[in-house]
Amino acid sequence: MTAAQRHTAASLAFLASATVAGIALVPDGVEYRAFGMVEGVFALLLAYLLVFRGAWERPEALTGWMAVVYGVLASAQVLELLLPPPGMIEWMVVAGIAVTAWGAFSGGTRRRLVFSLASLALLLAVLKFSVIPVLWTRVGPAAGTGFGLGDVAEGVRRAFADYRPLRPIGQLVGFVAVALWALGTRLLWPPDAEDAVADDLSKP
Repeated sequence: MTAAQRHTAASLAFLASATVAGIALVPDGVEYRAFGMVEGVFALLLAYLLVFRGAWERPEALTGWMAVVYGVLASAQVLELLLPPPGMIEWMVVAGIAVTAWGAFSGGTRRRLVFSLASLALLLAVLKFSVIPVLWTRVGPAAGTGFGLGDVAEGVRRAFADYRPLRPIGQLVGFVAVALWALGTRLLWPPDAEDAVADDLSKP
C-alpha cells in the first residue's frame, strides 16, 4: 500500500470514527452529540503529540494533511465519548490530564505512548460507563421523592456530573468508534527504520 493510499484509508477510518462516536442511543431515541471546546483543544494537543512522538506520520502531501485533520476531528469526537459528562468530575479529570499529560506521554517510545493512551481510554470508559451510572442510581433519593429531598439530591448529582444514560447497546457503538480511531492510527503509523531499509534492499 502506497503512502497516499494509507493516508486515504486513514482519513476514511477517522471520518467513520467521528461519525459513529457522536451517536448516542438514549432510552427514548437517538441523539448526536458533537464535541465542544474542551474536547477540541485536547484533540489538537493530542494530534501534535502523536505527530511529535512519531505515532502519526508527519504530513507532507495533501493526503497526509487530510488524514491528520480527520484524525483531529475523530479524536475530538472520541474524547466527547470518553470524557465524563459536564460537571465537577469532568473538571477534575481534565485538570488531572492537563497537569500530567506532557510528563506521562512525552517520554519513551511511540509504542509506549499508544499503550498509555489505551490505558487512559480504558480508565475513562470505566469512569463514565461504570462508576458514574452506579453512583447516580445509588447516591440519594430519586428526583421527586423523599418530600423534596430527591430534588435536592438530583441537583447535587448534576453538579458533579450531568449524566444522561444510554441504552446498553450504546456502549457497543462507542467501542466501534474507538476501534475505528485505532485503525486510523495504525494506518498513519510511520514505517520503522528497519522496514525502510528492507524496502531499499528489495528494490532492483
